[in-house]
Amino acid sequence: MLDSIDERFDAELIERAQAGDLTAFGELVRRHQRAAIRVAAVALGSSTGADDVAQEAFMKAHAALHRFNEGSPFEPWLFRIVTNTARNRMRLLGRQRALAVRSGNLGAIGAPMADEIVAGRADSQDLIKAINRLRPADRLILMYRWYEELSETEIADALGCRRGTVKSRLSRAMTRLRVELGADS
Repeated sequence: MLDSIDERFDAELIERAQAGDLTAFGELVRRHQRAAIRVAAVALGSSTGADDVAQEAFMKAHAALHRFNEGSPFEPWLFRIVTNTARNRMRLLGRQRALAVRSGNLGAIGAPMADEIVAGRADSQDLIKAINRLRPADRLILMYRWYEELSETEIADALGCRRGTVKSRLSRAMTRLRVELGADS
């Protein structure tokens, strides 16, 4: 989570970007690009394509900047766009794979997504391996909470759900992670 000074700076950049200042939006991209790529990688289940998803999400964010709620933190709003963009990409990939299977063109199906998502601050390889075995939705919510340090309210904004839903999803993700960590023992 960004501190209030960073949020105020983001608010100034957003205001300038809404007025047409491309340099200000470029600064927003620079400030949040790494986090957006991490979110995309988790949402995709692979770092493959995460840069493209993040870039596409920033383009969508720029186009939708006029709908940004003044006074709200920028990252949860951006993360929601990144997550939705990644989901759309996964749906498209799924449709392409299904079409390739139906048409018998199995060579059109790309290699399975197997890149490890490097979380950066994880304390052990076992933890990273266990997180990578979780469902994408579980990885995403844990990443929002632990690595991006978003509050439950901000996670709810990013996921487009209620705060109570975030609490239950976090709890279930933690239970699944404990099971995965136990499997490593």
